Formats: sequence, C-alpha cells, structure tokens
Amino acid sequence: MRPEQDEISIAALVEGLDFDELLKALAAKRGYEPAFRDPPGRRDWSGVAPGAFGFAELDARVERLAGLLTLARPQPAARVAILAPLGPEALISILACLRAGLSPMPLPPHADEAELLGMIERSGAVMALGVGRIGTLRPLLLLRDVAARAFGMRFIGGFGTDVPDGVAALDQLLGHGAAQPAVAATARAAISVVDDGDFSGPFAVQEKDVLAKALEISRVLKPLASSRIITTLVGADLAALATGPGIALLTGVELLPLGLFMLEDLHACLEGGRMVHLVVPAAMEPALARSRLGGHKALSSLVFVRRGNEPPAALAIERPDIAIVDVIAQAPGTVRVLRRKTA
Repeated sequence: MRPEQDEISIAALVEGLDFDELLKALAAKRGYEPAFRDPPGRRDWSGVAPGAFGFAELDARVERLAGLLTLARPQPAARVAILAPLGPEALISILACLRAGLSPMPLPPHADEAELLGMIERSGAVMALGVGRIGTLRPLLLLRDVAARAFGMRFIGGFGTDVPDGVAALDQLLGHGAAQPAVAATARAAISVVDDGDFSGPFAVQEKDVLAKALEISRVLKPLASSRIITTLVGADLAALATGPGIALLTGVELLPLGLFMLEDLHACLEGGRMVHLVVPAAMEPALARSRLGGHKALSSLVFVRRGNEPPAALAIERPDIAIVDVIAQAPGTVRVLRRKTA
C-alpha cells in the first residue's frame, strides 16, 4: 500500500470519532481500569500528592468541569487558555472544554507574562485554567495578572492547593455538591495550539487529526491494554497530544505523564511492573542511551519527538527487539511519523 493510500485508510477509520465518544465507551466498559497515573515524585514539584484514577472517574471529572465552564455562558467555540504541563489538570481541562463546545488552548508552561498576554489577546480567550505550581514557576499568579489586563477574560480557575486570591479554586468547586450538567454542544470545537518556540498562533487542530496520528503511531507500537504510556512531553501541540492522550484514549492504555522531568521518577515508573511505551524529546536520546534506561527490559517501544526547527539528534539507541518511532513536528499542527529501521 502506498503511503498516501495508508493515510486515506487511517482517516477513514477515525472519521466521526472524537475524544468524548472514546472516553464514554471506556468509562462504560472498563470504568475501573486505570486511565491515568501521576509519577511518584509529583508532590516535590507541584505540592499535590500523586494520584491515579480510572476511566469512569476521568469521565466524571471531565463532566463536572464542563458543567462549570458552561455556567459562564460563553459563545460556542470560545477559547479557553490552559497553563499546565501535560498532566491530569491539562488533560481534564482539554476534554472538558471540548465536551462543553469550547476550544482548549494549551499554553507553553515556560512563557513569561508578556508572551502569555500576547497569546491570550490574539486568541480572544474568555477563560483561563491553570495549576498553582510547576517547580519554581507559579502559573496561576501569571494567569491572574494577565487576566486583569486581557480584554474579554471572564473567568479564571486553578487546580491544586496554591490558588491565589482572585482565582476560583477548582478542586473545591468540583469536589462538592451535585455536578452541574454540561450544556450539550451542538458542534465540536477545534483544539487551539501555539508554537512553543516562537509563541506564534493559535492554530486550529481537529480531534480527528490527533486521532489519525495516534492511530498511525499505534499501528507501529501495538500497545496492549496492560501496558502504559509514559510521556516526558509537557506541551500540548499535535505531536504531544497524539503520542500521549490520543493513543491512551484510542487504545485504552494507562497514561503516565511526567509533568516535570526527573530521572528518578522515570526510573521508578519503568520499574512499575508494566510494559512501557516511552515518549521523549529526540534531543534526549543520547542521554537516555548513556543512562542505560534505553535498554530497560520494561520498554516495549520508544517514541522520539523532534520539532522541525531542531537539528536531528545522534541516533544512540539500537534496540532491534522493540519498535522505535520518530515523530517530526514540522509545525504545531503538522506531524510526520517515521518508523525507524532496526537491524
């Protein structure tokens, strides 16, 4: 089959699918099976105890946040800025926005106040969600200051314990009382992504594009339901969404994101007793090889993600026993997937 024919067949397979449909099916059939797990060292960099929950709990959290977002009566497809590494808060926020008919816009966690203000003003975002702490960074303090200067910002909510004054504490709002049902969305909004290098954008990415790339990668990885995806990517462009949440929802495997990379966490997660599909930036391949984690027996596959403006890293890992995939993000919304040939 020629590559263009393969792309057509993948597009046909995901036509009509969306994250909501996949999550609801997993919640109904495999509700108590693990959907998400935090790394053991999460408290050190976020102040939040590491947690884990199944597909049913993930669906419930998404529903509660979607209902809360619709209380503000935003216009359909209005953008919601999200300042959190690719972890539980970002995942729940993205899925809740889409369920509410809104467009989630994950922002680069390393952007400063002026850069955040520029991205939010260009996008016309009307709401913002974030976390209290990422290492030494205080995203919610930044969002609060930016929201005070951004025209049209109507609501800002924060996850975690470090929620400053003027920001709605989402864990309290979502954890008590009856859930406010989300208003049924008449149409699915696109995901809005920005370039984490020059902060250009936002660019629209459709759910079907994320799922198409996730399926293309899954065909190579062949993940089992008992396996786990560990991703060290913190951003949420097409490459990050497809290699992490996209594959997890498409195949029903457990997702374990390292919101702030620590080698000790990665080692502990590899020792967790599951076969692992590891997603890392391509620039980390030489270091991964030197650390010997690249030869770990728990690895079932490796996915190396390289941004289009980055020079190719030296190919340092040779594992003919596992699948190795190179994902090249030519732009925030454009991705090439290449299976690496092994001896």
